[in-house]
Amino acid sequence: AAFAVQGTQAGSSQYSVEQSSPKQGTTSTASISTGSAPGLAAGTTGGGNIAPVYPASLDDLKNYLKDSQPRVIVLTKTFDFRGSEGTKTETGCRPKSNRDCLAKNNGYKGQDVILQSGGMTNTGGCVDGTQVKITYDLAGSKNPLVVSSNKTLRGLGTSGVIKGKGLWLNGNNIIIQNIHITQLNPHLIWGGDAIYIQGLNSGKTAMERIWIDHVKISNLGRQMVATGTASVKSMTISNSEFDGRTQYSATCDGNHYWTFLFLGTQTQVTLVNNYVHNTSG
Repeated sequence: AAFAVQGTQAGSSQYSVEQSSPKQGTTSTASISTGSAPGLAAGTTGGGNIAPVYPASLDDLKNYLKDSQPRVIVLTKTFDFRGSEGTKTETGCRPKSNRDCLAKNNGYKGQDVILQSGGMTNTGGCVDGTQVKITYDLAGSKNPLVVSSNKTLRGLGTSGVIKGKGLWLNGNNIIIQNIHITQLNPHLIWGGDAIYIQGLNSGKTAMERIWIDHVKISNLGRQMVATGTASVKSMTISNSEFDGRTQYSATCDGNHYWTFLFLGTQTQVTLVNNYVHNTSG
């Protein structure tokens, strides 16, 4: 993976938009200006100048993001997916780091682990683990919002918040702008990634032209931004805040450990003017 890093701190975690919104669930004839992507994602247009849509329900948002049409999707409220798909209680892993944290009793909490296909032996984060019962929200851990090609997802003012579910980018030419993603099972490793860039063709082909701008990410179980081995050839992350303050910390210090995971031999990312804080890994 290759990286171009510019700047140190975003001036604001939200991008102010001066526009009144029509009724939720409708389409507006007014266009939304997203500006121009700096760095490697230059030329990314997302849904372009198409008339924006304003989702009213959780299903509206899911369907707009994953369909095959170019779209500009504007969020004017909080979309809270927590509890919408139920919870699951099962055997998980309590790693040595959490057992040590409990023994310290220093006011911070550790993280247990949702077991993956490797079980207790080969699940990431389950180091010297013992079995423990865990409960987690399925919306955050198992079923991310799929985002297909030629989409702009944009929050209006400070209103665009997604709680309890992350984004799974599965297309080219995507803009994610001015939203806050939060509350993805923060007590559990593998509780949910905020933004995952899978790659095309079930993760076999590299993606291109991804712009993440004026986004805030906080309180989640695993990675804030992750790419798959298929790679993303041209991605810019700009003017965004990655807030690692948490009650649950793999390092028992109130700082989030899992932040960025950039895989793929063709992955190239421009990082410009972002604020990354209270992270430990």
